[in-house]
Amino acid sequence: MNKTTIEVPKGIEYLSQLEDFELPNGILNKGVPNCGATTLALEDNHRAIICSPRNNLLINKHEQYPDTLLVIDRFSEDAIREYIAKADCPKILVSYDSLPKVARCISDPSKWRVVADEFQYLLSDGTFKSEVEMRLLAQLQSFDYVTYLSATPILDTYLEQIDEFKGIPYYEMRWQEVEKVKVIRLRAKRPIDSAIEIINSYKRGVFPRIDDNGEVRLSKECVIFLNSVNNIVKLIDHTKLERDEVNIIVGNSSDNDIKLAQVGHSRGRIPLKGEPHKMFTFCTSTAFAGCDFYSTNATTFVISDNKRVNTTIDIATDLVQIAGRQRLAENPFRKYLLFIYNVGACEKSKEEFERELSEKKRLTEAEIESNNLVTDESLRKKRIRDIVRLQKMLKFDETFTMYDELSDRFIFNQIAYLGERYAYDLQRYNYENGIVVRNQLENSNFDISGNQRYIEYEEQLAHVMQDEPFADRMKRYCDYRTNRMSFDLAAQTLAHKYPELPLYFEELGEGRIKALGYKEKDIKNEIRLRHNRERLTEEMQACFPIGDRLYSSAEIRATMNEVFERFGHDKKGKITDLEELYKVRTRLVKPTLANGVRKNLYKVVAHLS
Repeated sequence: MNKTTIEVPKGIEYLSQLEDFELPNGILNKGVPNCGATTLALEDNHRAIICSPRNNLLINKHEQYPDTLLVIDRFSEDAIREYIAKADCPKILVSYDSLPKVARCISDPSKWRVVADEFQYLLSDGTFKSEVEMRLLAQLQSFDYVTYLSATPILDTYLEQIDEFKGIPYYEMRWQEVEKVKVIRLRAKRPIDSAIEIINSYKRGVFPRIDDNGEVRLSKECVIFLNSVNNIVKLIDHTKLERDEVNIIVGNSSDNDIKLAQVGHSRGRIPLKGEPHKMFTFCTSTAFAGCDFYSTNATTFVISDNKRVNTTIDIATDLVQIAGRQRLAENPFRKYLLFIYNVGACEKSKEEFERELSEKKRLTEAEIESNNLVTDESLRKKRIRDIVRLQKMLKFDETFTMYDELSDRFIFNQIAYLGERYAYDLQRYNYENGIVVRNQLENSNFDISGNQRYIEYEEQLAHVMQDEPFADRMKRYCDYRTNRMSFDLAAQTLAHKYPELPLYFEELGEGRIKALGYKEKDIKNEIRLRHNRERLTEEMQACFPIGDRLYSSAEIRATMNEVFERFGHDKKGKITDLEELYKVRTRLVKPTLANGVRKNLYKVVAHLS
């Protein structure tokens, strides 16, 4: 990948301060976050579309630039066309998944510039919404001028493996004034318990301390970033924090307001420079865009309370952004970030990770080849339905196989594959190398009863407001589906919030789910086993067609072992399993061989339904 380096001299805070600088047509590695790249796009004289993977980032920019058009969720195309027709220099803020809608409203794409902000999320989100990312990349090809923005330092390796980025100009900004934030990582079985202990220690006056040029400084304030508002509520409820002790910075939504009100709290605002800070500040990673902290002594904690690879990175990928939020040079604690997490991909050795990923890739390629060779139309349609349902439920946990409607073929989901690798490498990079942020400090100029109908409505509200344990919500959904006349709306509400529930119900049914104790892990394992058993049955029946051919017991076992090996199963073939598990019925025959000896052989007589 050919790179063009852009030197940023000392004293420069924002890209707008660089003389005659424009966002380039290509990839721009900003080098550091929060340097005003999207601001430049919003203030120049070009028609622009700014895409972002996070709605809160778009809302934040729209609040600063009210003349822009914010296109998220269900926004009408007529309103987009009306805005474009009236605006002298239209600026549209749009989510990744809404870009195709905006594109349909533009008659001449060559007159527009597109900024794909924080496009590293193409990879970090790839394991759970890669179809959206792939559609976005395809749509961006219809525009002549696209700037891909990111401040992630290890993205280059992955870009070279995505066809849409091959040959695109690459620009890298080299800032003369930067500093490194040290990430101190601590593994905890339950990170939320660690957060509780941090809060209790601060309340008891047990503060972190540091030697600052011979002077012992105490960190009497802390900023804690968490995965969700639910975790914030849990912390407040457990530690009994009062309103005057904590500032809560989360997304602006009625759902968040309801959750916080349950514990007697409400959303706050970021204090301006010189204003007092509370001892505790809680933030979610979706709420800090454009926000700077001017505490003189706050320590930053990041709490990642997840175990799966593709969820641990949801806050780990934001470490670069979080690291630069403390702006005052007089705060010696700004150079450190404490990342508290439970076991995730980063705990695996490089060799172990590569071995597991290589095996997953091999299984994917075998599955794709097998699926695309199917000629029976009914069987092909069934496999399409199976893979679509499985990937919705299992989120590419087992393979990277994806059905592509445009080509009508099974394909390798490169975004999901690279996303899994990126998740691992990014965490290791951050932990081993620290995080580079801009040293230049910034100023911030903005503030940041018994009646059946009543019971059903109450049920809906409970699901809207609560984050129930999986087993509880799965059981409740099954109860609704078996009593559809009374609780249909409640079932719809629950299914909207947790779309995997109806998929599990349709796949296994209430009886089997109940037998599994409504446990998520056991339900997923049952789905995997059912899916694999169906595929194995198809393969066994293909290897043992009905006919007059005779098989020895050794031949049968060897063929079964070959099938198991192709599917990655550590299992040995048994003749009794052919009929009991894979529906191939055999009959024992004893023909007399040429030498006069009778031998036990087997003949396939039926494939059971």
